[in-house]
Amino acid sequence: MKLSTVILVTASGLLLVAAASFRRKTRPVNITTDDLGYQEHSPEELASENLLDLNTTSPSEFLRLGLDRETSDRIVDNRPYRNKLDLLSRMVIPEGAYNLIRNQVGVARATEPIKASG
Repeated sequence: MKLSTVILVTASGLLLVAAASFRRKTRPVNITTDDLGYQEHSPEELASENLLDLNTTSPSEFLRLGLDRETSDRIVDNRPYRNKLDLLSRMVIPEGAYNLIRNQVGVARATEPIKASG
């Protein structure tokens, strides 16, 4: 075998190993019953717990939670929500963004039908 072939094969092997080690490691979302609470909160209850209502909060308030403008706008555009888990089940935001805000948001009086994606 030529030296250049050996170098090329070795380099390719190293690149494959490096690429495999950099694969995105996903952590499972730890869903609790708090994520599912359908119509159990009133606007007053959310306010008393310092939670933002996914169906009424302005995009700028979502920005204060650490979300970027695009994610904030996507949340508003996909209203109404029945529960905060709709953000994941309807693929409105990625898991990382959900984990960032999950303890800071809720849904009050979720009576409107949700939007179907398609």
